[in-house]
Amino acid sequence: MSAPALQTNTELLEKDRVKLRVEVPESALKPAMDAVYRKWANEIKIPGFRKGKIPRQMIDARVGVEAVREEALQEALPQLYRDALQAEALEPIAPPEIDVVEFQAGSPLVFEATVDVRPEVAIPELSAIEIEAPSSEVTDADLDEQLERLRDRFAELESVGRDARRGDHVLIDLKGYQNDELVDGLSAPDFLYEVGSHTGPPKLDEELEGTRPGAILKFSDEIHVHRDDEADHDHSNTETVSFTVLVKEVKTKKLPTLDDEFAKTAGEFDSLDDLKEDIRARLATVKERMSEDELRSDALNALVEASDLEPPDKLVESEFEHRMQRLEEDLKRHGLTLDAYGAQTQLTELEIRRDIREQAAKSVKAELLLEEIARDQSIDVTEEELGREIAVAAAQAQRDPKEIAQNLVDSGRVGAVAADIMRRKALDYVVRSVNVLGRVTDDS
Repeated sequence: MSAPALQTNTELLEKDRVKLRVEVPESALKPAMDAVYRKWANEIKIPGFRKGKIPRQMIDARVGVEAVREEALQEALPQLYRDALQAEALEPIAPPEIDVVEFQAGSPLVFEATVDVRPEVAIPELSAIEIEAPSSEVTDADLDEQLERLRDRFAELESVGRDARRGDHVLIDLKGYQNDELVDGLSAPDFLYEVGSHTGPPKLDEELEGTRPGAILKFSDEIHVHRDDEADHDHSNTETVSFTVLVKEVKTKKLPTLDDEFAKTAGEFDSLDDLKEDIRARLATVKERMSEDELRSDALNALVEASDLEPPDKLVESEFEHRMQRLEEDLKRHGLTLDAYGAQTQLTELEIRRDIREQAAKSVKAELLLEEIARDQSIDVTEEELGREIAVAAAQAQRDPKEIAQNLVDSGRVGAVAADIMRRKALDYVVRSVNVLGRVTDDS
């Protein structure tokens, strides 16, 4: 069936926001009216009439003509709105605000939709954008750092008679009390604890520094204590817990000597030089990947900085709300509130929200620019690329790719995955097009 003969016009209300006025002949509602009558004919029961065969006059008498018309209007409006968007070549970025202006029997339907639309995006001259090529060189300092980490992994603990220092390990009996009763999860005998690791009660590291074997420590601390009745609540309970700590032993790390014997122990290498060569090669691979990621990030940031695009408020607000929700969910998983997170980062809630809003605005601006570049360069996404993306996601989740694909279809997220791939390909084009100072090419 052909689309109804819509009459449309638009009025610019403000930047990226228009009022779309639509006039539709009454006949355009006939398919929706027929569908509503069929529905009611199958739902209501009238003696003497079979299901689905109830005359419209009787449905009107039972349900009401206006109720039928209103239901038909609600059924038809979404498609009429989409047809009007297509007629005016508008790209909405948020759900519209629709107001029905005229809806009288025997007259055309008139409605107005206030629509936030995609802004016009001007792509900066990419060749004029300059960024520095990140270094992928493996330095001697990089190598030494990795060797020290490897030595630390193979270090042995030996007892010492001196005071405990940051980085030492202490063997302790830890007991947490509330009302003279031990608290589950806050008491541990023969607990080997690294001083300065901040993995115990907040004051524990400070209390342990400078102690010797035989010392008995007593202090109180504010601890999040989970109660069984908290399961259905979002808040965290912080309570005072009294701790007693018996220091039984102080141990320090004894690092192995960097020699050929260590190389054999660490990886069955014949010599220390062979171990160093292997580490340097693996570091080169890692740093090459890191420098490529940094290059892409720098290119995207430079693209955003070079553009004077003002991201639409609706998109920024939506992205801001999404990021705030994700932050609060992450904090909750770690037993933290937004206030506690602010105290740790020395930021007020207002400052946290301001920073996240700025990040949201930058993200929206970047996406709009990349999408426009994809259009300008006719960048599309093939089924093969989509299949590879699904395969990677399935491998990471250790699930069947067909299951992942079906979930994407069922949730309507195939388009979002394709859009992510398209933006990545657009960023590839940006990286190739900007002026990367110091970039080493295959021909150099």
